Amino acid sequence: MSNPSIADRIKIIKDIELAQPQTQAGAARGVVYADGEDSAAVNAGASVSFVGNITGQMKFDVLNSTLFAQLAANKQYNRQDETTQWYDYYKYVLETVGWNVQNFDFAYQSDANTYLTVDKLLLKLAASYLSGGELALFTAMVDALKDAKNESAVTLFDNSSKAFKKANFQVGVASNAQGNAMFKIGVYYYGAEQNINRVLFFTFGNQKVEFYAGNQTMLLNEDVYSQVRQSVLDKLGDNAKDLVDNIEL
Repeated sequence: MSNPSIADRIKIIKDIELAQPQTQAGAARGVVYADGEDSAAVNAGASVSFVGNITGQMKFDVLNSTLFAQLAANKQYNRQDETTQWYDYYKYVLETVGWNVQNFDFAYQSDANTYLTVDKLLLKLAASYLSGGELALFTAMVDALKDAKNESAVTLFDNSSKAFKKANFQVGVASNAQGNAMFKIGVYYYGAEQNINRVLFFTFGNQKVEFYAGNQTMLLNEDVYSQVRQSVLDKLGDNAKDLVDNIEL
């Protein structure tokens, strides 16, 4: 998109409509926003792990800005059935609030069934765009979501990202890049022949699965976002706490 003024960005943010979530979780657990430690959180249909060098404010900004984009895209398009249009609008909103984003390009994963479950496929794909330390943190986050102590986060994630036989979700690692938040984001959607129970741990079996994946590195311009942050928070309202949950690593 062109480079709109801050005033124009704020006007767009105020005019954007957000989908009303069908389910809500409890308030976020405070560990999410601590400085100087590895952590992870779910925000609606996304799961984000944070490298220890990122500040609490950056964590807060990554979660809120991407949550805002999700809810805005959910309002405009069906998340599971209109995936291409959904990601186009998601990108537009991310750019509006200050993210530097490329087009979301998806590749069909013809060998998905050979990985048996979604999480094993995600780990294979993540290895192609994450560094060693990032991949270890990503793996720890995925493993933690198997633990009963993170059941509320998993429920929030599943309820926000799937509908019957289809799922559309984002998973990635955020870090501090010279004072700006950097998000190495993996974007995924898939459809199966049976209803999806747990999005990240769905077992493919012998059924036909249509699985698409993409990734990119996004950078949040702190100079821009710091000036629109309050407008985003005002629009999110209680969603900023109700649709975010800590993942205990």
